[in-house]
Amino acid sequence: MTDNCTDGLTKLEARIKELNDKFSQTLLFLSFALVVLATLRDKSTQGALNAVAWCWSLSLFPILLGILPLKELCYGNKSWYRFLQYLKAFLLLFAIIPILIGAYEFCAALRAGIFR
Repeated sequence: MTDNCTDGLTKLEARIKELNDKFSQTLLFLSFALVVLATLRDKSTQGALNAVAWCWSLSLFPILLGILPLKELCYGNKSWYRFLQYLKAFLLLFAIIPILIGAYEFCAALRAGIFR
């Protein structure tokens, strides 16, 4: 019985680690994307890139919440780990939706020839 419980706990720990890695990768992408956005923004492109900046800035909050070390609050508790797994998956989904919308807006600004 203990082996089965430990095996389930190990799988949950591995999944939470995978989700944490995805949060870190997404934060790294957003860091570079926001630097590019800040570099390209000037008075002539400010209106077209406001939606991009808003979307990408909005996605920072769930990413920062997902990186928090919440696993340590109830270390070794299987039900807590399962809750964290679902919470982190939801936060990642909630962060990726505005990133995709912002990427679409960024590509639309490129197609419109704003950066020429």
